[in-house]
Amino acid sequence: MLALALGAGCALSAAFVAPTWSYVALANYVWMVALLARVERQGAVLLSPWMVVLGSTMLALVGIEHGFPMFELALGGTPGFWSNALNIYTAVFLIAFVPVFRMIAGADRHRSGPLTMLYERFADATTLLVLAAIAVIALAMIRRGLISGFPLIEGSDRFAFRRFAADKVTLYALNFKFALAFAMGVVTFCLPTRPFLRATTIVAFTLLMALYFLFGDKFFTQIVAIMGFVAPALYTRRRAGSAARTPAVLAIAAVALASVSAVTWYIYSDGGRQTPAATIERLGGRIVGQGELWYLQARIGAPLLAWDNQLVDNTVAALAVKNVDLFAVEKSIGPSYFSNRYAPDYLRASLHRNAGRVTYTAALAPVGLAAFGWIGLAVLMAICGAIMALVSAYLAYAIRSKSVLSALFSAYVFTLVMGGLGQAAPWNFMSLFALKWLAVIALVELVLALVGRSQVR
Repeated sequence: MLALALGAGCALSAAFVAPTWSYVALANYVWMVALLARVERQGAVLLSPWMVVLGSTMLALVGIEHGFPMFELALGGTPGFWSNALNIYTAVFLIAFVPVFRMIAGADRHRSGPLTMLYERFADATTLLVLAAIAVIALAMIRRGLISGFPLIEGSDRFAFRRFAADKVTLYALNFKFALAFAMGVVTFCLPTRPFLRATTIVAFTLLMALYFLFGDKFFTQIVAIMGFVAPALYTRRRAGSAARTPAVLAIAAVALASVSAVTWYIYSDGGRQTPAATIERLGGRIVGQGELWYLQARIGAPLLAWDNQLVDNTVAALAVKNVDLFAVEKSIGPSYFSNRYAPDYLRASLHRNAGRVTYTAALAPVGLAAFGWIGLAVLMAICGAIMALVSAYLAYAIRSKSVLSALFSAYVFTLVMGGLGQAAPWNFMSLFALKWLAVIALVELVLALVGRSQVR
């Protein structure tokens, strides 16, 4: 039934062009998410950050098909089949995700890890250690903010702060907030920690989120972090005693969502100095950025099947390049494929000055369409769905094992893969330099597993 709705939406929006069809696409996307949650609830919980990003792209396309301007491309939106076509590829992604996730995580999703009993025995000590680490990170971030100025208070650009002013602790804390949030979620909702320590961890996470705001972080990045924090609770909620926690978890998420929305409005209103109309215009301009590349490439079109030798060869070559951000700009790969061709002159110059540290977003489907054509993109999305299933299964293992170290490792890998796939930048997790660290993580996990099995024997 859903397949019929997706096909009909795509065909009708192409034959009878009207912005109204974008609402059909949005409704079908919500239907897909609901169906995913029904057929694979735990997988859906772990994939939720990715689905939020895809949802933001769908919202962007609704605006674009209603004529919202795309300042980053100097274009105005037009109605078409853009949003309904993207739904087809999202469905392909999910069709690949579900069976791979079930195959890897399904058999063991209720089995604890080899060292789980040890982690449970030292739950309070582990929680105190995590809280101490978060306190050190927060103090380092506050110190850096006091020295260099908090972007939210100063009204400065958050990317410029990260490039020129942030120290390594602050930079890693900002870039890997999902990993910190997920580890704190495992401590809070998986380990048998004392209620006081659990409440303290929730307060610590709340304060950390507030601190992120001071560094200019906005809606979607904060939402992803919140999802990382509550994911362990939602993943385990069918277990004994966990269902009672669901209302509390949902309440935390609702309050966090309201806070994130309020601060995002404050940021885009220039601290309340802009009128509501001007603020909405700025927000709209930012939101459509999530879908502008797909709109552009889908409108340009592509063959049914293609192979862009130059784009593919340069992408593969990037896997062995250390200064890959600059290389991507020079070779027009990833988001730079579009910025070098279609960005207005002033924006292209700015992106070049930032040497790839600031780019367009949501580039996977557009780059895939340009490189491989309409059919080739379907193959690419299936591969990406399988990859996301692998890293989601690693998150599931961390939750089952109740290991803070595995939580940090798995969320770190998830962040790399999600960012790399979302930006059509596979070097994020497949370069020689990324594989080195992934090998270290695999070795540590293997040693822990072997130690745990030896203890069981």
